[in-house]
Amino acid sequence: MVLSSDTEKRIKQFLESHILKKIDDYELEEKDSAKPFQYALFTKEGYLVKSFMHGAETSLGNWHENVARIIAKDKFKKAEKLQGKNKLKGYVSLKAMNQIENILSDLDSGKRKPDNKSETKKISKVSQDGKKVARSQTVDLFLESDDGKEIYLEIKGPKPNKNEMRAAKRDLFEIYAMRALEGKQVKIYLGMYYNTYEPQKYQRWTVLKFFDIDHDFLVGESFWDFLGGDGTYKQLIEIYEDIGNTIRPILDKKLAELKKK
Repeated sequence: MVLSSDTEKRIKQFLESHILKKIDDYELEEKDSAKPFQYALFTKEGYLVKSFMHGAETSLGNWHENVARIIAKDKFKKAEKLQGKNKLKGYVSLKAMNQIENILSDLDSGKRKPDNKSETKKISKVSQDGKKVARSQTVDLFLESDDGKEIYLEIKGPKPNKNEMRAAKRDLFEIYAMRALEGKQVKIYLGMYYNTYEPQKYQRWTVLKFFDIDHDFLVGESFWDFLGGDGTYKQLIEIYEDIGNTIRPILDKKLAELKKK
């Protein structure tokens, strides 16, 4: 077992409480109260399950993000979201900002392929040159190791569009430039909870146009194992299955009640 029993317990408590509340709050909207053709094709119960899952999917991203922090706290000295008053704040040189835009433009046009090592080297080289401007960034997951190394992750769902990816790359570059100005050597990553193309490698072009897989892009198993150690992803799937076995009878009961309405 990679994750400690205490971490496993905290994951289960967090997920069960949030899913049970979602089930308890679930009601048929007026627009869904009569769908005769859908019910005839897929059964009313099938439609209710679909409707519930659609609502739950919108919450899963936030839940996964919380689970990621719970797991990372076992391995890292700090694992937190930087937002609101705790946003990452600093300065970025105008030359670094120009370099960032040049790299993004070349990636977008296909003039260059993503190469995290080369990109960050170029940004670092001009990070302290010329005029500086104040910047702030929300960080989905900030990690600090026991030896003081800093890691910043932007976390997205598995099928983002191109504009989202260009913006995410810019945000991560700005974080890198901010910390480089202060003499910090940091790691930046795009993280995704799962690979929608499994068992094949992740292949969505909107992501691979900007990110260097396994270098500044962690997806599915590599993402979770990075946070908790080898085997974390497989253990986490087992934890989710256990939670599913617990909540399914409760969901079935709620759906049966709604079916009668």
